Amino acid sequence: MDALQALLGAKPATEITDQVKMKRLGTEFTIKALTGEDIDKIREQATYPVKNGKKTELKVNEEEVARSLIVKATVNPNFANADLLKHTGATDAGECVQKALLAGEIIALQTAIMTLSGFDDDEEEIEEVKN
Repeated sequence: MDALQALLGAKPATEITDQVKMKRLGTEFTIKALTGEDIDKIREQATYPVKNGKKTELKVNEEEVARSLIVKATVNPNFANADLLKHTGATDAGECVQKALLAGEIIALQTAIMTLSGFDDDEEEIEEVKN
């Protein structure tokens, strides 16, 4: 198939969804793909200046990136739900992710979101294109 035709026939990134099984909870979460712009904004918001002697360097808070990715890409459940916030004792959706999920669940969810968003493509497909 021609690359242009493939792009014209593809779903917009915002309509690509998937289910992630959450074994401990006995349910599935619905996630959506994120665009490069979404991910850039999340990383920018999680970047802070840090003094290192006389120099100031920019550091990315990776934990904040993970929480924000999950909040932005998770369709169901809604981590900003008032009942869920109250249940977890969280003040915002990012803190709710931290309190409601185990560390491994956060990583699994983040990995699934990044994969759905086009990261971690199968290397065999890339090799096939190269040849």
